[in-house]
Amino acid sequence: MHPLPSQTNLPLDSSADTPRRLWNDYFKKRTPSPSDVAKTVLQLHLNGRHEHVIAAVQAALIYGQAQPWMYEVLALSMEITGRPKEQIERVLLSRVDLTATDVYSMMYSAAYLTRFGGDRLALRLYRQASRLEPTRPEPYVLGLKLARRQKDYDALRWAATGILITVWTKDRQQLHEQAEDAAAEAELLLRKAGRNDEADALKTAMVQARRRDLVVRLVWAGEGDLDLIVEEPPGTVCSLQNPQSRGGGVLLHDGYGPNQQNCYEEYVCAFGAPGNYRLRVKHLWGNIVGKRAQLEVTRYLGTPHESVRRYPVLLGRRDTVVRLALNRGRRTGLSPARRRTLSHISPRRPSRKSLSQLISPSSTELRQIGQQFNQSRQQALGLSSTGIGYQPVTSVISEGVTLNALAVISGDRRYVRISTTPVFRSLTDVFTFSFINSGNPTRNPGVGGTTAAGNVGGTGN
Repeated sequence: MHPLPSQTNLPLDSSADTPRRLWNDYFKKRTPSPSDVAKTVLQLHLNGRHEHVIAAVQAALIYGQAQPWMYEVLALSMEITGRPKEQIERVLLSRVDLTATDVYSMMYSAAYLTRFGGDRLALRLYRQASRLEPTRPEPYVLGLKLARRQKDYDALRWAATGILITVWTKDRQQLHEQAEDAAAEAELLLRKAGRNDEADALKTAMVQARRRDLVVRLVWAGEGDLDLIVEEPPGTVCSLQNPQSRGGGVLLHDGYGPNQQNCYEEYVCAFGAPGNYRLRVKHLWGNIVGKRAQLEVTRYLGTPHESVRRYPVLLGRRDTVVRLALNRGRRTGLSPARRRTLSHISPRRPSRKSLSQLISPSSTELRQIGQQFNQSRQQALGLSSTGIGYQPVTSVISEGVTLNALAVISGDRRYVRISTTPVFRSLTDVFTFSFINSGNPTRNPGVGGTTAAGNVGGTGN
C-alpha cells in the first residue's frame, strides 16, 4: 500500500492494511476535530487516494462524526472509483432522508441528485413534492426535463398536464409550448411502438389539461388605467394585491394606457369553484375613450359547453360590477396558501424610455401622467406617501442536529423511562427583505436585510 500523504492533519500509521480497517480503527478510538477531518479528506482527494476518501468518510459516519459535506464527497469518490450506480444512489438517498422534510428541501435534494445522474430518484422526489403541493409549478417544470430524458411517458404525462394547469409565470407561453411539444413527441413515439392505449391516455389527459372553467378579459382604449377585481364564490379575491388566489384565479396581465396593445386586464381560472362571481371594474386615473370598456367572459373553455359573452362597461364615479354564474366549476376546495408574488404578471410600472416612445416628449404631459401613475399604484397596492419605520430584530438560527432527552424514574426506583426528541434543522433558502416601501423589494431600492428560511423536523420515542 502507498503511504498516506505527509501533509495529512491526522496522525496515522500508514501500515500495509486495507483503507477500511485503517480508518475504522482510527475513528473508533479517536474523535478528531471536524476541520482536521475535512482537511485530511481534501488532501486524500487531491492525491488521488479515493479509496481512502471513501473509507474515511464511511468510518466517520459509522462512528457518529458526520458532517454535512460527507455524503456529497462520498458519492463523488464512489463515482470516480467506478462503484455500482446502486451504491451511489443509496448514498444520495441517505443524504436526502436527512434533508427532504418539505417541498422546498425535496426540490433541492432532487436537483442535487441530478448532479450524480440520479434522474430516476430525482423524478420521484418531484412527483412526491407535487402531491404535497399540487398547485406548485416548479416540480412539473423540472420534472418534464427528466421525464423526456428518461423516456418515462407516465411521468411525462404528469409533468406536461401539470404545467398547463399550474404554470402562470411570465414565461408561461414558452413553458406551455414545451409541454405541448413534449406530449406530441411522446404520443408519436408511443404510436410507433404500438402502445396506442398509452398514447390515447396521454392525448386525453392533455385535452383535459387545456380546459379553463373561466376566462375574463377587460379591454379599453385611452391613456387611463382600469383595474379588474374578481370576487370568487369561496370568498377569495383575485386582484393586483393578490394576483393568485386560493380560489384558483390568476391575474395574468395588469395593463395601462396609452398603448392600445397594453390596455387590457386578463383573469384565468383553470379550476373554478361553482357559484356566483362578482367582477368589479375600477377606474383609477386618466381618460378612457367614450368612458366605456368591454368585458369578454369565456366559460368552460375547451369543452362542449364553451360559451363566450361580452358585457359593455359604463365607467362612472363608482366601481362597475358585473355578476355571473359558473354552475359547472370543477373546484372542490381552496388551494394551499402560498407566498405572495407578483412575478407572473406583466409589470405595471413603465420605464421612462418606453413612456417617451409612447407619448409626445412634452415634459409637462409626461410628468402629469407619471404622477397619476405613481398615485394609482400606491392606492391600488395599499401604500401611502408617508414613511413607515421598521425595527429589525436579529436572531440566531442554529443548524444541525440536536437531541432533547427526558428521564422519568418509576415509583419503585427500579426502572427509568427515557423519551428522546431529535430535531433536524437545515437552512434551505435565504430571502432578501427591504425595510422600506412596506417590505416590497421590487420598488425603490433602500436599506434592506436578509431572512433565512429553514426546516425543522423531529421524532420522539
